Amino acid sequence: MNSLKVLLLDCSPRRDNSTSRHFTRHLLPAMAERLGRDIQITRRDLGTQPLPPITESHAESLVLPGDVAKERFGEALAVSDELIRELDQADMLWISTPVHNFTVPAVLKNWIDHVVRIDVTFAAGPNGKVGLLRDRPTFVAVTAGGAMFREPAYQPDFFRPYLSAVLGVIGLKDVTFMHAAGLVSTDEPLALVEAKAGQWLRDNPQRHASSESNASSIA
Repeated sequence: MNSLKVLLLDCSPRRDNSTSRHFTRHLLPAMAERLGRDIQITRRDLGTQPLPPITESHAESLVLPGDVAKERFGEALAVSDELIRELDQADMLWISTPVHNFTVPAVLKNWIDHVVRIDVTFAAGPNGKVGLLRDRPTFVAVTAGGAMFREPAYQPDFFRPYLSAVLGVIGLKDVTFMHAAGLVSTDEPLALVEAKAGQWLRDNPQRHASSESNASSIA
C-alpha cells in the first residue's frame, strides 16, 4: 500500500511550548497507526516561517479570469502555484493551529489567501462558487487559551465557521475539528492537551475508519 501523503500546516509562532504542535504530535502518529498506513509528511511551518503577503500584482490578478491572470502575473503567482500544488498532491490536509482573537491566525489566513484562486481552486458560476479541488480528509488540531468550542457558547467562535466555509469553497468539505480549549486556566497546559488528545481518540474510533476509506479512495 502506498504511503499516505499528508500536508501539515503548523501555524503557531511558538516552538517547544506550543500547545497546538503538542496536540498534533499526539494525534497524528496515533491516526497513522490506526489507519495502518505509513505517512509521508510535507510540512509548512507557517508560524515560524511565514509566507510572503499577497502583493499588488497578486491582488490585481484576482479580478481576472484564471488564464489571463496567469499570463499577466505568472511570476507574482509563483508562491501561490507552489502551495496549490502541495495541497493538490496531498491525500490528507492536517492543520495544527492556535486560535487568535476568536479566529484563525494571520499566517493561516495568508496561506488561505494564496490558495483560494478563481479558475484554479474554485470556479464562480450563477449559483455561487464551486470547488475545483478533490475532497480529502482534513483534520484541524486546534488549541485555545480561552473557553472556546463549548455549548452554551462562552466566547464567539468565528474559527470553525470561517475555516469550514473557506475550505469548502475550494472543494474540501470533509473537515474534522479536534480541539483543546481553556488552556489558560491550567498550570500544565501541555498535560491537558495530551489528555484531550487521548479523549478524542477514545471517543472517535469510527472517524478513523471513515478517514481510511476516504483517504484510500484518493491515494
